[in-house]
This record gives sequence, structure tokens and C-alpha cells, in this order.
Amino acid sequence: MPRSIRDRLLTWVRTGTAPSDGGTWSEPAVREEDLPWRGDCSDLLWARGFLLTAHAHRPPVAHWRRKRLGGRWLSWDPRTSIAVAGIGTSWVALLGRAIDLGDRSTDTAAIASALLQARLRGREALLDRIDALSGRYVVIDGDEHSAFAQTDAAGMRAVFYETDASSPCAASHAGLVAEHIGAGPSAFPDPERLRETEHAYALPGRATPFAGVVMLTPNTELDLVAGGARRCFPREEQERRGTGEVVDAVLPLLRGQLAALTETDRLEVSLTAGLDSRTTLALTRPFADDLVYFTYDPLELQYSSRHEVERDVAIAADLAGRFGLNHHRIEVKSHKPAEPLRSIMERNSPRSSYPGLAAAHRDHSPERGLHLRSNLYEIGRAFYRSKREQPTVLKPGYMASLLTKRRSHSAPIREAFAEYVAATGFDAAQRLYDPMDLFYWEHRSGMWLNAHLTESDIAFDTFVLVNARLVYRLLLSAPLEDRVTGAVFRELIRRCWPELLDVPVNGERLA
Repeated sequence: MPRSIRDRLLTWVRTGTAPSDGGTWSEPAVREEDLPWRGDCSDLLWARGFLLTAHAHRPPVAHWRRKRLGGRWLSWDPRTSIAVAGIGTSWVALLGRAIDLGDRSTDTAAIASALLQARLRGREALLDRIDALSGRYVVIDGDEHSAFAQTDAAGMRAVFYETDASSPCAASHAGLVAEHIGAGPSAFPDPERLRETEHAYALPGRATPFAGVVMLTPNTELDLVAGGARRCFPREEQERRGTGEVVDAVLPLLRGQLAALTETDRLEVSLTAGLDSRTTLALTRPFADDLVYFTYDPLELQYSSRHEVERDVAIAADLAGRFGLNHHRIEVKSHKPAEPLRSIMERNSPRSSYPGLAAAHRDHSPERGLHLRSNLYEIGRAFYRSKREQPTVLKPGYMASLLTKRRSHSAPIREAFAEYVAATGFDAAQRLYDPMDLFYWEHRSGMWLNAHLTESDIAFDTFVLVNARLVYRLLLSAPLEDRVTGAVFRELIRRCWPELLDVPVNGERLA
């Protein structure tokens, strides 16, 4: 780094003042009640999203903001916070919510500045810094020669982009990219139909319902100049640790995030009967008196049994009663909301989960907070290795069988996974990490869960405590047999709130 740039950057960081050719700019998230409300629900189109293009564009929603960003144009829903740091021709933008696991900072401007400092030291330094960010965000960085974008660890703040294009259009929603570039249907135009006919939990590979539009899968970054994705994690071989050592390392990272979030947000914590939910609950113990807990009670069921729902509701009520939690049961009367919200949500996410949940939450709680969700823990619990004998090398054909529970031999599905393997450098990555873990992380989590969060964005933003590459790296370093049994998470519960194990987890006593 030239000395003059380094000295100016250090002065800026020490004094908090921006040099004449750089600085920070940030906007906090706007509360929904401060945005214009429209009876046709058009204010919820592409909720919490963004659009990034090489040329000036009109914001796709009336209340969105727009800013020039390193020779490109970014528009975004102000429900999502943003910070941009720059010096000289180098810049970094952070869109969304993040926590720096090093100092527990939630200050997006400070985090963007730290990312810029790392970028000036080199690409590897920037990636190391992003590894230690938890949250739901997109990082976009660039200079006069290059520009890249990547998501949070599991792609919960998604990026979709157009293929076969330099300076590609990128956005938070596949449909937004498709509408901007005029894309037609892909080989998988109807995710719901694919679920019915092929038993697929999501679309295969990086595919979307739109031709020439793909998802930027976790652990890859998008080249905004040349187009295409390249892998940015893993960059070294998987580490090995004892279970106690993993718990020792992970526990302060998770507790620290909760301490930071409770200072800035009203947290709403979803409760179910499962181990992951119980782990989150245990971690919230020091803050429980100030938190709101809730459990959905959907009356129309498609993909789960009434027994499972009743067990979740009963266990959550038991926990709330025993430990004095401020808990609400939210009854969900319809699988899909009424119009016009229904059509808006179908545009936001063509793959439906249970859109009625978010709609019911909007009606139930006028003062909605940040949803603390307990998914993604299974990345650290050897989800696929725990089920059956699995291969040591993962190929596209076997990926297709995992997607469809071995019920499909569709050639287009296999081809989509072959494209995913080639485009993301998966073969090189699976020489460093267990391919079954990587596939669950990047596809089962990235492609499947993202649709759930996109669906709920009309009601609230979502945060998952384990969603950081540093945390996943630690969880995946535990012995396989302990990962299968969930030993790390059981120990987290024992250290934080052992009495919670007196209540069955998914019908089983773990104490």
C-alpha cells in the first residue's frame, strides 16, 4: 500500500474525520412505520432488497434510495441499513446487519471502515475479516480495476445475478434481476411444481425460475467487472478440535452477539421443540426478561404434521410457563395471505414456504422486532453424514439424489448441479472440507432457507447467531461422532441454562 494512502487512512480511523478524497457514509435502517404505506402492498415489493447495475436505473420501488457506488448504481430498500467507506479509488459497502465477532461492534460504518483497511492490505486480508462477521448482509467492494460482491456466510441476504455478462446486474431477488434484464423462464419455471413432481426441497444447483439468472451461492464471490463467480472459502484444510475446545471458542462468540443485539434491537425469539431452538433459548438466559418469544400455530398444513405443530406449541408453552418467558402463540389461519399481499409475496419468492406465517405476524404484532431464528445450526451437526452411508467424493448425480430424496433421475437437475460444481470450484473445495458438509451449507441451507427469509421480510428482518464462517469453521472442527449427536449444542445448553434439558427435545429427554 502506498505510504500516503496508508497514512491518510490511519489518520481517518484515529480521528474519525474523513480525508478529502474519502470517508464513510452510512444510513441506519428506517422503521417501517416511517415509510409510506400503500393499500396495494406495493411498498412490500422486494422488501429489504437491493438492485446493483452498471448503468443508472430507476429504483424499482418508489421509496427506495439510490447511490452511485464505484462507477455502478445501487438502489435499496431503506428498511436495510447501509454503510460505505472509501479512500482514494478503493471502497467497501456493507448492506444489511452485521456484527464484528472480534470487538462485537454492530456499527456498520465502523465495520465498513475495518473492511476497507483489510482490503487495502490485500484480498486475503479482506476475506479473513469477512469470515469474522456474523449477520445478514452483502459486502460489495471495488477500486478502479476490480469490484466484487459476496453474501453473509450462508447467503441469507441473497445475491442473484445475470450470467454470461460483464458488469452483470445483481439484486436481492431473482425476480428483480429477471424483470430488470427481461429474462424469460428457465428449465425450472415453477419451484412449487418441482417440489410436487420431483420432491425437491429447492431448485437444483444455482438455478432460478428465470433463464440466465442464478444465485450467488455461499462461499463464493461475484466478479462485478468480468462476470462470474469464484470461490472464497474454504481457503485451507479443515481444522480438528475436541468438543470442549469448540464449545470454549464458540460460546463467547454467540453470547457476545446477543449482548450487542439487545443493546440496539427489540428481539423476538422463535421457540420450537427442537435442539437448535433450545440452544438459542439457553444462550438468551441473561437477557430473557427483556425478550419476546413466540411460536407459530398454523392451522392449514402442507409439509408438516399436526402432531409436530402441536408438539412445538406444547413444548414452547411448557418452557414459557416453567421459566417465566414472555411468550406468544401466533395462530396462522391460512397458508397464504389474501390479496393484494399474496401476489406481492409470490413475486418476492416464487418458491413458497408458508407465506401465511409472515402475514399473521404482521397482524399479530404492530411493533415488530428483529427475529432471532434457530436455523443453520445443522451445518455443524453433520446433517447428511448422520442419516446414512454417504460418499467421500460428491458428484452432481448424487447431489440430485440428495435434493429429491433419491426419487428423481432428472437429466436437467443433474445438469444444473454440474453447472454448480463447475461455476463454484466445488471439486477443489471438497478436497479441503467434507463435501457433505459443504453441500448442506451451500445448497441445502443457502438455496432452501433463503426463500423462507425472503418470504418473512415483509414482516421483519432475521438474524441467526451462528451465521459466520468463523463459527461454522469451529463447529465443523469437532469430531464427527460428536457432531452427529449434537454434543456441542448439548454442552452449550448445559453451560448456559441446564434446567432447559428437563424438558424433552423433540420428544426425547437429553439430560
